[in-house]
Amino acid sequence: MTKPQKYRDVSKFLRSQGWEHIRTRGSHHIWSSADGTSKISIPVHGDTVKVGIVRQVQDAFNNTPSNWN
Repeated sequence: MTKPQKYRDVSKFLRSQGWEHIRTRGSHHIWSSADGTSKISIPVHGDTVKVGIVRQVQDAFNNTPSNWN
């Protein structure tokens, strides 16, 4: 079962995959792939990322950390 994750861990993973934080609007952090073709919005309320967003990241990347499950 997927668990909520700390934003710090999610952002560290995205950076390791070559993604970069391009802007923030309110509580939504917008990330872009290195080539700029894909974007993902991570809503951050407090210091955790909710389960649904973590699942979206897992669907987009095959190699997410095993402790996210």
